Amino acid sequence: MADKGGKYLYCIIKAEKPLELPRVNGGEPVHTIHAADLAAVVSDAGPGPCPLTRSTAMAHLQVIQQVMRDFAVLPFSFGMVAEGRDKVMELLLRYRQEFLDQLCSLEGKAEYGLKALWRDKDQPFREILAEREDIRRYRDAIARRPAAQTHRDRIELGRMVQEALQARREVESRRILERLQPLAAGVRMNNIAMEQVLLNAAFLLVQGTELAFGEALGSLDQEYQDRLRFRLAGPAPPFNFVRLPICWQ
Repeated sequence: MADKGGKYLYCIIKAEKPLELPRVNGGEPVHTIHAADLAAVVSDAGPGPCPLTRSTAMAHLQVIQQVMRDFAVLPFSFGMVAEGRDKVMELLLRYRQEFLDQLCSLEGKAEYGLKALWRDKDQPFREILAEREDIRRYRDAIARRPAAQTHRDRIELGRMVQEALQARREVESRRILERLQPLAAGVRMNNIAMEQVLLNAAFLLVQGTELAFGEALGSLDQEYQDRLRFRLAGPAPPFNFVRLPICWQ
């Protein structure tokens, strides 16, 4: 095991004994660097930045998931590299208490990602048109005029529809969260990149509460079966619930 050279960072754990993990996708052996009662799970970094591909991203995740079987983890985002062993030890000592506090708060918990999607991407538009007479009338009035004369009106119509869509998303998301949030130790809302997605959230669940959470989600699925579909992924490393305010200086 090389002591010099860059160290690719996977996660931080509370451990005093060395941890050896099998190679992932033919990569470098995974090992631990220790300082006091903390350890960083690392591998020797190759020259240059690590390329972000599906394979390398999955390898990063798989290492952390292996460690999660026995430890609470503070996961690093993909591609984090320390200059060497000494820098890793310095990091563990500098932020020791903060790392320990976060590890304690995450003990026995895992992250689950939930997305709620419209079954038909045009469903929210139809519902808005059915409920908003002002938008229907404006749309119909525009349709009766030549396109060359309605440029600004079409922009305004688009703005009205987007505002109505956002309001609907907030109302429906709030209803879903009211049912699920009490069953979780934490919730984080994530960005929505597709109009078909109504809700994109991460839930931190305590071990043993997954069944109750699944039952509540199943009940929602029945209620929304004609309008929404739910995708639940996990258990996963708690990326959304970890803060690593690292300064290498």
